[in-house]
Amino acid sequence: MNQQGVSGECVVPTMVQRLETLLFKTKHLHYHWIIILGGTNDLGYGTSAERIFNEGLKPMYDMVMNYRERKTKLIVMTVIENGYFAPEDDQDQNRQQLNEMIRHYVISSKDQERIYLIDLDKDIPYHNINDLNQREIIWDDRIHLKPDGYDRMALFIFQTIKTK
Repeated sequence: MNQQGVSGECVVPTMVQRLETLLFKTKHLHYHWIIILGGTNDLGYGTSAERIFNEGLKPMYDMVMNYRERKTKLIVMTVIENGYFAPEDDQDQNRQQLNEMIRHYVISSKDQERIYLIDLDKDIPYHNINDLNQREIIWDDRIHLKPDGYDRMALFIFQTIKTK
């Protein structure tokens, strides 16, 4: 297991550059699975969904899917809600648009044996959570998760990897 996340990082351009270095310029590493979650910070800075996807997420997804000699599998995750903007708010439209692009990429991929979606947007809700006590357990603030929230995310990842 080799976690490469950087707190506060944006997808465009640094996350893309780091993944390219890991995949194509570091010869001794071999990855069976690559998990990509990105876009939250970019959205926070007002970057458009189109730019995040077309200049960031899609190139990263393509890098992994074109990394065929090793048969690396890819898990992509949608961006979770935040407590500031409800799904019906205009300010949340950019996030929702980005998530639709992410979902579409996965379902339209030609290699369905190597790409998997974990739809955090639906799996870890903020606004539509039925049990408000669960919100207190899962969410640290209106943007970040508590350890129990990250444990939930880890369970979705584990279940995906275990069954594939």
